Amino acid sequence: MASPLCRCLLLLAGVLGVMANMTVEDPPSCPETCVCRSDQEPIVGRRAKSITCSGLGQVELSVISHISPTVEVLRMSNTSIRRVDFFALRRYPGLLLLDLNSNGINEITGTGKALPKLKILDLSGNNLHIIQPYTFRDFPELSTLNLSGNGLHTISPSCFLLPVLKVLDLRHNRLSILKAHFFADTPNLQEVYLAANSLSRVPSFVFEHNFHILDLSNNHIIRLEDSALEGINISGQLNLAQNALRRMPNTALKRLGHVQNLVLDANSFHVFEAGTLVGLAVTSLSISNQRYLHLIHREAFLNLIDLEELRIRGNPALTYIHPQSLINSPKLRILDLSSNALITLEQEMLQGIPELTHLHVTNNNFICHCSLSWLQNITQDEVLCSHINNGSSMALMQLPHASSRCAPYIIPLFPVSYYETLGNNATFHCRALGKPDVKVNWVSKTGQRLYNGKCAGRLCVTDNTLTVHYLHNDDSGTYKCVARNDDGEDSRSVELHVRDINVHLLPLSVTSTFVTLSWNMSSSISNSYTLRYEEVVKGSVKASSPSVPSPQSVTFSVGLKMHSYTIHGLKPGTTYSFSLCIQREEYTLVISTISVTTRRESFLLTLGIERSYFSAILISVVMGIILATCLAFCGLRCWRQRIKLQQQSAQLRKSDSGYSGRSILPSSSSHSDVGFVTYISLTDDTLLADQSMESNLMGFA
Repeated sequence: MASPLCRCLLLLAGVLGVMANMTVEDPPSCPETCVCRSDQEPIVGRRAKSITCSGLGQVELSVISHISPTVEVLRMSNTSIRRVDFFALRRYPGLLLLDLNSNGINEITGTGKALPKLKILDLSGNNLHIIQPYTFRDFPELSTLNLSGNGLHTISPSCFLLPVLKVLDLRHNRLSILKAHFFADTPNLQEVYLAANSLSRVPSFVFEHNFHILDLSNNHIIRLEDSALEGINISGQLNLAQNALRRMPNTALKRLGHVQNLVLDANSFHVFEAGTLVGLAVTSLSISNQRYLHLIHREAFLNLIDLEELRIRGNPALTYIHPQSLINSPKLRILDLSSNALITLEQEMLQGIPELTHLHVTNNNFICHCSLSWLQNITQDEVLCSHINNGSSMALMQLPHASSRCAPYIIPLFPVSYYETLGNNATFHCRALGKPDVKVNWVSKTGQRLYNGKCAGRLCVTDNTLTVHYLHNDDSGTYKCVARNDDGEDSRSVELHVRDINVHLLPLSVTSTFVTLSWNMSSSISNSYTLRYEEVVKGSVKASSPSVPSPQSVTFSVGLKMHSYTIHGLKPGTTYSFSLCIQREEYTLVISTISVTTRRESFLLTLGIERSYFSAILISVVMGIILATCLAFCGLRCWRQRIKLQQQSAQLRKSDSGYSGRSILPSSSSHSDVGFVTYISLTDDTLLADQSMESNLMGFA
């Protein structure tokens, strides 16, 4: 008995056989799982033969071998096709569209030579995790390739050898890296969709020719290299929405030739400083749905001379836009600032956008103040505002018409209490509304009046913005902003709290001459730290004077986590004060201090780290004395022996002279006998003298 799959395939083959003998106008009959028709195809743009099959189970692509060679559109989905061989489709040279989505395909083989007219290839929703080199080649007419939803994580740069490809869809994959010259083999590419991947940055020289649409949204991009978009034009849209950009990639965007519509929605921008976007050739710009954006400074957008539409809407924390934030945008016609948290909007903003025709400001938190009355004449939206005192709402149209006098009101741009870490800067923006001109001043925690454009130590005021540079522990306190004009005065204070860095010095080892200190660096605020140490005398640090050297210090670089350092050359039994500091220009900030007393000198001797040489020296001296004594004694004895020898020699000479005298005296004996006796006597005396000298020499030896 044939299986349902076999019956389905036989029916399909029969239907396709009938289709081969039918004209284009007559739709064939199809089995239940397929739809065959000859009708208008929107994608193809004309009437075309098509067949659509779904749910055929696990089959091979070769089962369609009985389809009419004249078929132009083939759609197969929800079918378990594990492998696609383009060579198996060689019987259908007229195929224009091949849709194989959601079939579980994990392998592609063959080339496009078998499908010379194929224009659209849809392989979305399969399991193509890796695209090997030269996978898509020899498709002379392929203009659209859809590889979305495949879990792709690796794509070879040489896999797209498609000279006429215009649309490449790579959305909803797992791509994390784009390599240089990735699209070099697709010179006619117009639309690239890379949304919903895992890209963290856009390197240089990836996009090297013009596009109509470049979609990089919904990734994890935190950086665009300066040459990432070098010299290209985008005639449609560049979409960078839903990424992790914390700073505007101004340099990379400025190198764009021109972009029609730039979308930067839903990123991580906090503040738009001066020069955020400068000289960008853009027609439409959207910076909306920013969760953390709360302030737009003066001159944030400069020289956007082609800008016609600006959308900054849906930012729940955006409370203030400086009236001079838009400079030199002569073509701007549409400005959408709706659904923010704006407290006010100043009329001075209109001076930078003379061609403005549409201003949308609904759904904000406007404070009812006479400075808002100018909005009545420029917007058609229904705008509400809240009273300063009781918070009740009223329509903007109910405000009194513009008058020449208005008491000052300080816009609450800074909190009542503010916490910042030691060593960082604290900035507070003070803006006041009112007519005539309002004068704004800051007062320090000590009551000192701070003037705009000047500094008092580390306290500087610029454009009514107070900045406390390089916070010290003693900077904690209350700072007040005061606004005055002829009709009244308003003030607002902020309580500054300086948080210590959670760093603790610990002595790992303490000896007589060196100390090893360790510390934790859980939140690094610098990559260079200074370790200072001073000798403590009688419970106080030794004072600096011309006769006392300045505190010694060691400067070194460290990374994160746990660190240690060893200080050598210390005095035994001495107390030292060690301080770990960070340097901010000429200011030294102490972040942790500890006192350590070194061990006594005997500590190293006990451990065997050092040796005492006193005993060796003493023994050497004693032995030297003994040796000198022995040498002196031997010298004295030698001298005495020499004296004795000299004396004996003298006696011998005297005795020789006596014998000689006796030998010439007359005698009763004959001459020969006397001479013989004298000779014998001399010989005996000489022998005795020689023996005595020999004995003396032996004694000396």
